[in-house]
Amino acid sequence: MLSAALFGSISAGPFYGVSRLLPEESDTASTESPASSGVVLTSLASTSYSTTRYGMDVSDIAAVALPGVVAITNISVQEVQNFFNRFGPNGAGQPQLEETTSCGSGIIISNDGSYLYIVTNAHVVENATTLSVSFVDNSVYEAQLCGTDETVDLAVLKIALSDLSSDTLSQIAVIAVGDSDELEVGEQVVAIGNALGYGQSVTTGIVSALNRSLTNESGTTSTYIQTDAAINPGNSGGALLNLDGELIGINTAKLSDTDVEGMGYAIPISDVAELIAQLMTQTAETEATETNSSQQPVWVTPAWRDRWTSG
Repeated sequence: MLSAALFGSISAGPFYGVSRLLPEESDTASTESPASSGVVLTSLASTSYSTTRYGMDVSDIAAVALPGVVAITNISVQEVQNFFNRFGPNGAGQPQLEETTSCGSGIIISNDGSYLYIVTNAHVVENATTLSVSFVDNSVYEAQLCGTDETVDLAVLKIALSDLSSDTLSQIAVIAVGDSDELEVGEQVVAIGNALGYGQSVTTGIVSALNRSLTNESGTTSTYIQTDAAINPGNSGGALLNLDGELIGINTAKLSDTDVEGMGYAIPISDVAELIAQLMTQTAETEATETNSSQQPVWVTPAWRDRWTSG
């Protein structure tokens, strides 16, 4: 027993001394550099990516923006040549008037306390005899044309607030306007419009390009936001929104071809804000309809008048 106690005391001394000289395991782990251990650690806080552009979910954007987007129906009367009258003298017969219906979209841009103002594309209201607006609650009201600018394909309509029911007024809203100059390529966007006249629908995509130059049918060249969000006939005049639910573009055209997909175009809102304000102060007349006993309107199935390049 004396030998065992003596041996234990002798061996405990060196062990205690060595343990005091060596750092503990936890200390070693905390001071060891990533390079010496072969493990590379990346701090998320050190990345340079912006975290300020998350915005809302698409469903949230739709809920906020749908009350500010409307469907527009344009009834116009066009003079057409009747097929059976083509065999008259010199191959020319009496033309007839044909009523056609086309659909588009619009955006509630302002409320001055007396009128509700709606911005859309000029080609949506072209040659209209009657313009009607359908709101988010499916109520329909006749609208008055304020002014148009065909060079940039814009028009403004207005409806007297006194004509709207209290129920409709409680469900609609003026859309929030953003800054299209702050857009970045690759930023996610949401398009809302009356696609094919079926009612409001929502599509999403990204900003494919900025400052795209296009020449319209009147020969005017303008710059547009290019997006791959689906834009179809009836979407013309609808809203292009950022992830904060703010209006940054007015959908106006798409490139249609069997070899082309996902090339839609919107007018940047910051480029036309002053023009929209000017159009709101104007007063325009819709096309007058004239008929007589030899020229009776011909009722036809509603047809699309949107040009192939238009949304």
